[in-house]
Amino acid sequence: MENGRLRIETLGPLRVFAGGRELAVGPPKQRAAFAVLALSTNSIVARDDLIDHLWGSSPPATAAGSVHTYLSGLRRALVGLGEPLISSGAGYALRLDPERVDVGVVERLAAQARACRARQDPASAVTAFDEALACWRPGSVLGGLPGPFVVQHRAWAADLRIRLLTERAELLLELSQPDRVADELRAHVPANPYDERLRALLMTALRRSGRTADALAQFQDLRRLLAEDLGIDPSAEVQALNSSILAENARTRTAPLRPSNRPSNQPSNQSSNRATATAPVRPAQLPWGVGDFVGRGASVQQILDAARTGSAGSAGGGPASPQIMMIVGVGGVGKTALAVHCAHLLADAYPDGQLYLNLRGFDPRRPARSPVDALHHLLGSMSVGTIPAEHEQRVSLWRSIVRDKRLLIVLDNAESADRVEDLLPGGGSSFVVVTSRNRLSALAVRYSARRVTLSPLTAAESLDLLASSIGTAQVGTELPAARRLAELCDHLPLALRIASEQVPAGSPSRIADLVADLQDERHRLDGLQIPDDELYSLRGVLSCSYSRLDTPAAHAFRALGQFPGVGIRTEAAAALLDVPLAAAAAALRSLAAQHLVEMTAGGYRMHDLTRIFAEEVARDGETAASSPYALQRVLGWYVRTLTPEDGPTTAELPFTRDAGTPHEPLRFHDQSELVAWCAQEWDTIAPLVRTAQRIGCHDQAWKLTYLLFDYFYAAGQARDWVEMLRIGLRSAELIGDRRAQAVLLSHLSIAYSRTGDTGAAVDRLHRGLRLLDDPGDDALRAGLLGNLASTLRKAKDYAAALPSAREALDLARRSGMAYYQAGCLDVLCELHTELGEFDEALRYGRPGLTGARGCRNVLLEANLLINLGVAEFGLGRAGTALRYFRDALSLSESSGDHYHEALALFGLAKVHGADSAGPPARDLATRALLRLRDLGAEEVTEVREFLRALDAPLWPVPAEDSVLRAG
Repeated sequence: MENGRLRIETLGPLRVFAGGRELAVGPPKQRAAFAVLALSTNSIVARDDLIDHLWGSSPPATAAGSVHTYLSGLRRALVGLGEPLISSGAGYALRLDPERVDVGVVERLAAQARACRARQDPASAVTAFDEALACWRPGSVLGGLPGPFVVQHRAWAADLRIRLLTERAELLLELSQPDRVADELRAHVPANPYDERLRALLMTALRRSGRTADALAQFQDLRRLLAEDLGIDPSAEVQALNSSILAENARTRTAPLRPSNRPSNQPSNQSSNRATATAPVRPAQLPWGVGDFVGRGASVQQILDAARTGSAGSAGGGPASPQIMMIVGVGGVGKTALAVHCAHLLADAYPDGQLYLNLRGFDPRRPARSPVDALHHLLGSMSVGTIPAEHEQRVSLWRSIVRDKRLLIVLDNAESADRVEDLLPGGGSSFVVVTSRNRLSALAVRYSARRVTLSPLTAAESLDLLASSIGTAQVGTELPAARRLAELCDHLPLALRIASEQVPAGSPSRIADLVADLQDERHRLDGLQIPDDELYSLRGVLSCSYSRLDTPAAHAFRALGQFPGVGIRTEAAAALLDVPLAAAAAALRSLAAQHLVEMTAGGYRMHDLTRIFAEEVARDGETAASSPYALQRVLGWYVRTLTPEDGPTTAELPFTRDAGTPHEPLRFHDQSELVAWCAQEWDTIAPLVRTAQRIGCHDQAWKLTYLLFDYFYAAGQARDWVEMLRIGLRSAELIGDRRAQAVLLSHLSIAYSRTGDTGAAVDRLHRGLRLLDDPGDDALRAGLLGNLASTLRKAKDYAAALPSAREALDLARRSGMAYYQAGCLDVLCELHTELGEFDEALRYGRPGLTGARGCRNVLLEANLLINLGVAEFGLGRAGTALRYFRDALSLSESSGDHYHEALALFGLAKVHGADSAGPPARDLATRALLRLRDLGAEEVTEVREFLRALDAPLWPVPAEDSVLRAG
């Protein structure tokens, strides 16, 4: 079949191939969704299960919309492959031959190996196990992908791999190859230190190869680890094995020494004692590791795996790949600590020594070490008596010396790739770890170097670090303050350790006092430094990175310090910097290369401490980016992006998209894309609106709040909506724009109504109507009157609601605006439904639905479908009601409209509950409750009451108020 061309690797970084071509399947979360489907091949994955797999037990309110976006992106990535990705009401599935996923291949080969073993064919079994283990690729399993499913798969894959390794080792012992088993299993012990089966096999292999002392040392190491870390003893089986080795050793103590199978570059204790007087010093230069090293489990595993991959390659007779590991990240994130920690774990595997060299690439006190000087240090460390003066000769001699040795080399704090290249071995089985604030892309391209990009610690890891420094008792006593301290430190290890020094263990100082000092952004960097030591100062660390930026990147860095949002898109950055899109992208890439910003799914993000420093440097000198004009440009870009391109689709806008600007806005395919984008950008849009009012950009402030209507009505928090509208309304008042005020008062009434405050909603609508006294305001008056009727209905004031609704319909017809006519028909449909006049409700609702579809407003269409469903249910036509509710649900889910999705689910629950109080009604109502709770909507109370009274007789309950988008 066509999709048989797909081939998927999950036992390493996720990679997807089609006919030999690797496919790009999108950003991390989208790739994680693909991994879930790939590892559930040909099985339906329900949407709720997919959400759980990606976010766990606390998904965001936008999760369902995000899943829809991810699946759409995956379909685009798989276009032309026979539509392997299918969806149905039950969920999603990836149609694929299981053999096209590496896990399926491993399971087949493992079964084949066990069958060969059962047939007494160990050689064929070993071959099958070798093929299965070769399916693991360099790098962390599903590295860089988020979510609980990925974590579970990673643990499952690690367990499967060790099971295959131990089964294979048993076979090799049967084939009398103990040396091979010992050498291979020893490399896996650091990653699986508590695995007793692995240790027992290693002890057995060492015993059979004549290395009794090493076998006994393995037992002692296991016993110590189990006692110190877990508080238990080794199993009876392992203890018995150790006893038998001890007994055998006692019997053979007086026997002649047997020849050693140890490789020639690993001398026995006897030979090394004799050589002490003449042998050169074996370098052991690793600095002291961090005593309370926390977290970084995945990164540690990735580095250890890379080292073991190199070890396996060299054992096979050729150079290993990869043998170069890069650890990169922002200053203070813990790169050196991770490198040294891993180097200590790996030290025993590199018998020719460990070299450590600080290249001082970002040292504020001393210049960077040149390659010439670095080579002098390395050659001296290898006991070279006469070091050549010429640089090229030093490079040649260094590579010649290292070629036949097995060294662990740590090159710390590299400024750039060209400072490192001449220090790399030309071949052999050494392992190199390089740390840098730069991405060192040249090393990745030229030498296939692997990269670990460090992010700040997690919240839990930050608390662990604080507890180890300050004391578990004090952190436990001041837990909220400790959490806030971790946030103020951006979860950076360096900042956390500096902060801990100000609240030392056992002192009377309080964490809360330090938090209070650091709350003020103007002085936060002052508090995160050790006096007179730039190496232990966040400001010093960031200053070193900033000083290495070129002019465009430095300009962008200062500008981003003035930008109020959490993140910024490249298109918005172009407007902020007033440069072409390509130039903005290049500047942001330069900042990302220095880890002064980090890439996100939608753009770039700057951490708080970095932003505070950027604000400081922006204040220190004149820059166009710090002027209000820069923020005006980016505010204008957001307004143009949110303004419909082809004119109104819902109502007559009081403004249109500006033309002739050099900074092109984004364009959205439909309303659902706009809503999803606003959800992603909310943490940037909200501070932008506040900043717009603060700096006097009142026109942009009110327009942004107006244009956020679709997002807030469909998927936003009602209380956030009220806050934004108050800001926008104040700006409209300050510039005296009465139509803008009326529009925002109408929207504010809807937001208040969503929270259950009908009194405030009615007050805002009357204020808005008093502002509209011009004959040209008929359309706006119709919108406000329609919303007034809907709000009065909620207050059960039907006598006042009906005249307002009829007047609104007359005005809408007079204005000729199809959207307003459809909205007013919706209001009347809902009113008559609540009055029990269901035939009359249908008389208004059916033409209203036609009108809503004609003006392509999915929010209004969904509301009408729900109201028609309630009316049909009131007439006893449950089947027709179900169709309306299902249509509303499908429309809402596809458009990311969580509010109407919840109301449609509640409508379905009520229909099902009329016949039975069983699981369908309860499940539907529970889903509705969760959605409404996320939105902060007042219908939560009604749904809870329904759930408590599922066994009571069910009467028709009208849907939520209709809404007219005034303006």
